[in-house]
Amino acid sequence: MRNRRRALGALTVLLMAAPAAHAAPAAHARPDGPRLPLPWTDDLTIDRTGDVTPDGSVTLYGSYRCVREAMEYPRASVLVTLTQGRERHGLGGYDAVCDGQRHRWLIDAVDAGRYEPGPAEAEVTLLRFDTGGSFVPVPRNVAGVERGVRLVGGDD
Repeated sequence: MRNRRRALGALTVLLMAAPAAHAAPAAHARPDGPRLPLPWTDDLTIDRTGDVTPDGSVTLYGSYRCVREAMEYPRASVLVTLTQGRERHGLGGYDAVCDGQRHRWLIDAVDAGRYEPGPAEAEVTLLRFDTGGSFVPVPRNVAGVERGVRLVGGDD
């Protein structure tokens, strides 16, 4: 009987502490540390490596998840900006669909600059278009990632 009471008391303490443990981040947690994507939120990633050709054209890759959330207009765009030395260009966009599923994206940038194999910085943004009661869909930034990438050539 005594062991049952101890077990019941320990279980009660654990159940009471569980919601508090999830309510606030730990004091030692880094706010800029890695985060786990949740299956019901918008999310965006970029791969650590991209491709570069001898003429300086670049291809970057990643994935996204865009949740529909009862939107009338389920479209979105992935926009990429790449910086390497003095070269900084918007590489264009990728048409995304907001269906809650994870999808791969790919940006092929030809004549966007003279990039070469080596480190670069990429900024990727997921824009969702919401009508918000107006006739014209308005873009809204729902996810963004800044990351160092390595551009590799065909002989790397």
